Amino acid sequence: MTEQFDAVLIRARQLSETTMDFRFRRTDGLPVRFEPGEFYRFAFTDADGEFERPYSLCNFKDAADDEIDLVISRVENGRASRYLFASDLGVQTTISGPYGRLKLPTVAPARLFMVATSVGIAPFLPMLAPLTDMMGAGVEAKLLFGVRDRSEFLYRDELLAYSRARERFELALCYSREASPLEDYEFSGYVSAHIDRYHPDPDTDHFLVCGNPRMVDDCYGALKELGFKAGQVLREKYVYARQQSAGAKAGPTDEQRRLIAAKLEKHRPK
Repeated sequence: MTEQFDAVLIRARQLSETTMDFRFRRTDGLPVRFEPGEFYRFAFTDADGEFERPYSLCNFKDAADDEIDLVISRVENGRASRYLFASDLGVQTTISGPYGRLKLPTVAPARLFMVATSVGIAPFLPMLAPLTDMMGAGVEAKLLFGVRDRSEFLYRDELLAYSRARERFELALCYSREASPLEDYEFSGYVSAHIDRYHPDPDTDHFLVCGNPRMVDDCYGALKELGFKAGQVLREKYVYARQQSAGAKAGPTDEQRRLIAAKLEKHRPK
């Protein structure tokens, strides 16, 4: 069930040269209800007016029930990142959701693969707690995380600690730019190129894939050739501002139409 509410920015932290995380708190004090992997739409107002962006929640550590954590990379000429990276604490936003289908499977597979690049790690972070229960029931979990270099290994301490404390969890950090010497969890090359070494099995495995659109398409294409169906490979593409502008002539999406209709109804004379 979706809802709409207002929130205020209460924390902003630099994680890497190009990435920050942001914490918002609901102004009504009610809890934020979502399933790990879901996203919300955030409405902001800058000098050019109101605009919206979808962000997956990355709550996984110390956020209170009425708080929302986001992790966002700076995008060249990106309206949202330009606005947020320059915002002071106290800036307000209107949030609607949750939405999305990139969630943990209801029927436990033998192996669950989570494949991410950059801030595509966000929807997987809230999954870590329920994932522990799934692994206790026998599921093996693999997180393949693609970054350019070590400086972009987001939430390094938390992910390494989680991995080292759980026998059924494997972390594979894949560098698209050379990094050496390599630790036992580090690999060179694009993350999509490392899926084959696990010998994915469509009869027993399930994939969740989030991040760069090309990576998502490459992974899905390779898995389809192995016999995986769409329902076994849930995907979410992070489409950045530059990519969105290339298709500016396209009409609004169904979700955008729904939001426009809701706003018109809200302001319709009674």
